[in-house]
Amino acid sequence: MKISIGPDSPAKRAVSVRFVTKDRRARIAPPVADAEFSAKANALFYVRQDRVLYVGLGEGGKVTTATFRSAAGAAALWLKKIGEHHLALRLEEWPEFAGPAVEGALLADYRFERFKTKKTAGLASLSVHVLASDAAAAKRAVHHGQTMAEATNEVREICNLPGNLLYPSTLADYAKNIASHYGLKISILDEKILNKRKFGGLIAVGQGSVRPPRLIVLEHRGGPKSQAPIALVGKAITFDTGGISIKPAANMEEMIFDKCGGIAVLGAMAAIAALGVKRNVVGIIASAENMPGGNAYRPGDIITTYDGKHVEIVNTDAEGRVVLADAIAYARMDMKAAAIVDLATLTGACGVALGEYAAGFWSNDGKLKDRVLTAAENVGERLWHMPMFEDYDHQIKSDVALIKNSGGRLGGACTAAAFLKTFAEDTPWAHLDIAFTGHREKDRVDLARGATGFGIRTLVELVESWK
Repeated sequence: MKISIGPDSPAKRAVSVRFVTKDRRARIAPPVADAEFSAKANALFYVRQDRVLYVGLGEGGKVTTATFRSAAGAAALWLKKIGEHHLALRLEEWPEFAGPAVEGALLADYRFERFKTKKTAGLASLSVHVLASDAAAAKRAVHHGQTMAEATNEVREICNLPGNLLYPSTLADYAKNIASHYGLKISILDEKILNKRKFGGLIAVGQGSVRPPRLIVLEHRGGPKSQAPIALVGKAITFDTGGISIKPAANMEEMIFDKCGGIAVLGAMAAIAALGVKRNVVGIIASAENMPGGNAYRPGDIITTYDGKHVEIVNTDAEGRVVLADAIAYARMDMKAAAIVDLATLTGACGVALGEYAAGFWSNDGKLKDRVLTAAENVGERLWHMPMFEDYDHQIKSDVALIKNSGGRLGGACTAAAFLKTFAEDTPWAHLDIAFTGHREKDRVDLARGATGFGIRTLVELVESWK
C-alpha cells in the first residue's frame, strides 16, 4: 500500500483519526461528556457528520509507541466494521509517533481468512498528516513502520496455517520464498543431513511423524565479513500432540501455534533484510511435528544432542527445548555467534505465572539482558525478567545422563530455561518464553485473533540498536 505523508488535507472519502489524551479531551468541540468519551487508551468517539474518529490515548504523560500502535489499530479495526476503509491519521501534534501509528493500523488490517467464503474488506487507503517541517522525519518513520507491519503480517499468515498444510518441509518452502524475496541466504538441513550430522534432538522429536524435521538457517550479512553474527533461534513445532506423553483433547487445535517462536525469527529476518540493517544476523528455525507414531521417541529414552550432550527424556511433551538444544548448539558451534536469543512457545507454566500479558525472559549474561529488555521496552513488547537460580539446574539433573528434559511442574518455565542455558555454554544467551503472547484465541480491540507476531519488534530493535 502506498501511504501519502505530509501537510495536505485528507481526502473527502477518508475518516480523520484524531488522537486525544485525557488532558486534551476538553478541546473537542462541541464538548463531550466523560460517559461518551473518556479518552482512556483505545476509547473511541465517532462524529459521523464530521467524519472524525477520536481515539483515546490515556494519561498524557504515559503515551508510548505501544500506546499509539494500539490506538491506531483500534481505530482501523472499528472503522472497517462500520464499512469505512479510507483512513487519515492526523498526527500534526504527534509526528514522533508516525511510524508506530502506521504499523498499528496495518497490523490491525490483517485477518486470517484464506479459507473463508466471505472475506473482510481491507484498508483501501491510508494517509499520514503532519506539519511540513515534520514530513521528512515522518516519511522515514512510516517506511520503518510499514516495513515492520508487512513483514509481520506476511509471517502471521504462515503461522495461522493448520498442521495439515504447514509442516516442516512446507515451512522450509515458505522460508525459501521469503529468503528469495528479501535477499537472504538460506540453507535447509533435511532429515538426511540431520541424521548424518547427528542432530539428535530434532531427529528424536520428529521421528514419530511421517513428516520429517528441518533445520532452516537464514543469513543476513549486513556487517563486515569478520563480524560474529547475532543468532536468532526459534522453535517451530508445526503441530504438537505431546507425543507419547499426549496432551488432553480439549483445545489441542491451538497447538498449530506451537511454531510462533520460529515464525517470529522468520519475520524478524525478513524485516532486518528489508531495512538493510548493517550487522550480521543469522536466523535458525528448528522445526518438527511431535506425533505419537510407532517410531516416536519415548519417556526413558536417552538421546545425544548435536554437541554431544546426553539427555534423558522424561516427558515427550517437553519437546520444544529438545529441538532448541540442537539449534542453540549449532548457533554456538557452527555460526560462532556473538550472542544467541531464542524464542519459543515453551511452557504452560509461563502462562500460569504471567498470563497473556508478558513473555518470560531469562539470560545468562548481564549485558545481553539489558540490551534485550531495553529493546523490548523501546518497542512496547512486555518482557518480565525471571530468575535463574542454581536450584533449577539441580532440578533437571539426571541419574542416567547429563540432564533430563523436564524438572516437573514446580518452576516449570525456569527449569526449561535452565535446560536451554546448558547448550549455550559460555556464549551470551537470552530466552523468551512467548507461550501465551504469540497468539490470541479471540480478537483484541486492536488486533485480529490468531498469530500476533510477538517478538519480531524486539528482535529487530535489538539488532538495529546493537553497538
